[in-house]
Amino acid sequence: MYFGLKKDCYFRRYGDIGLLIKPASSVEKVLNNTGATFVERLSREPKSIDAIADELYEMFYQSNITRDEIKKDAEDFYKELVKDNFLFSVDSIENFKEEGFEYSTLNGKLNFLSLNSNLEESSSHFLGEYFKTHPHLETFHIELTSKCNERCVHCYIPHQYKNADIKPELMKSVLKQCSEMGVLTVIFSGGEPMVHPNFIEFLKYAKDLDLQVTVLSNLTLLTDDIIQALKYKNDSIVNVSLYSMIPEVHDAITTVKGSFCKTKDNIERLIANNIPLQINCPVMKQNKDSFQDVINWGQNNKCMVVVDLEIMARYDHSTDNLVNRLDADDIKTAIERQLENDVFFQKSIKEGETSTKYDISADDKVCGVGMSTLCMVANGMVYPCAGWQEYHCGDLNKQTLKDIWDNSPEVLYLRKLRMKDFPKCLTCDDRNYCKLCIARNSNESKTGSIFDVPPSTCEAAKLQREIVEKYRKNKKNG
Repeated sequence: MYFGLKKDCYFRRYGDIGLLIKPASSVEKVLNNTGATFVERLSREPKSIDAIADELYEMFYQSNITRDEIKKDAEDFYKELVKDNFLFSVDSIENFKEEGFEYSTLNGKLNFLSLNSNLEESSSHFLGEYFKTHPHLETFHIELTSKCNERCVHCYIPHQYKNADIKPELMKSVLKQCSEMGVLTVIFSGGEPMVHPNFIEFLKYAKDLDLQVTVLSNLTLLTDDIIQALKYKNDSIVNVSLYSMIPEVHDAITTVKGSFCKTKDNIERLIANNIPLQINCPVMKQNKDSFQDVINWGQNNKCMVVVDLEIMARYDHSTDNLVNRLDADDIKTAIERQLENDVFFQKSIKEGETSTKYDISADDKVCGVGMSTLCMVANGMVYPCAGWQEYHCGDLNKQTLKDIWDNSPEVLYLRKLRMKDFPKCLTCDDRNYCKLCIARNSNESKTGSIFDVPPSTCEAAKLQREIVEKYRKNKKNG
């Protein structure tokens, strides 16, 4: 019998625990030390159970466990992970066929969610708690270029600053450092990352290092060569913005005529090539009456659609883009429409109704910055997250990524932040419905303070609580 990791599965060890994760399917499993040791023996190529047993026996021979016992334990363990769809198994190398993400395996509109049924529901929460005391850089967001072929009306990057590409030598150095630090995911963004002349080279290099690559793109520049690079080795994920199924509405937001047709057509090309993608749909004045069509279209094509009702001010504190932001009545209508049609939103509401174990507490972290995530832009400067370029944490032209992660005073400060540092938020009745974002706070604040929560954030949380509680009450009584 031969075993190995599937193309869409990744493994990382964090101290005495391990993580198996399928990012495209949103499923993961935390392993104890022994389980992590077993999985470490595997790769994406088939490996015989006998060869694995020999390696494990060399490690455990002093523990009075026989090789046959080790072999049986490992084989039983691997077979369980095969059932959970993390591993493949074959009787012979000749029968090996690479298995990764396929849209045909997803079940109806619920697609990704249907795969979670027999896995540990608390894995994400467990890791969040683990990273509070064991910070580990898990996701590194890289802006390949600030250049973009669109000029979206809500963008947090001031258009006059969209003029820089990352240097190839810096990019490859950073990717290598990510691999050495055990980073799981690197996010390629911009601007528009496919504008960079070395995009394909960077993508393949990251995959050669077994990094999971997520690409944030408008997809208007997609080519056959890029599709092949996305399919190269392990699976990539693409996040694409689609604002409306009405071409004129989408194009009004991007301010580029014909952008809708290119984006939609290329989404369909990725689906045809079994490249996993997520559709992002920020909702603003222009698409408030048509965003639901994007949700329906995405779900019909077995794609996750993520809706954001709160756009962010630009990182230079200019707020002219916020003229596009929804007002209270718009937000109320948008949430009600989500409850009617969005199965992902409905599921999250149903789960929240039966569980309070994730209720926000004083010691909860505000977000992942400093705990598991960081960001860099094309000139090598490091920031907490995309869109927060004012908060400088280091310079990768002069420092290593590890040095910044371990020693940057700015990172260490963010790492200490907890919900108790936002006392008003901690006692707010709407706290479990709030999308508190310190980057959004800072960008919108006249002084750049992370503690200045915009009134719109509070208003959106209050509206969502009222609407959701009414929805649950009606469901219970009906």
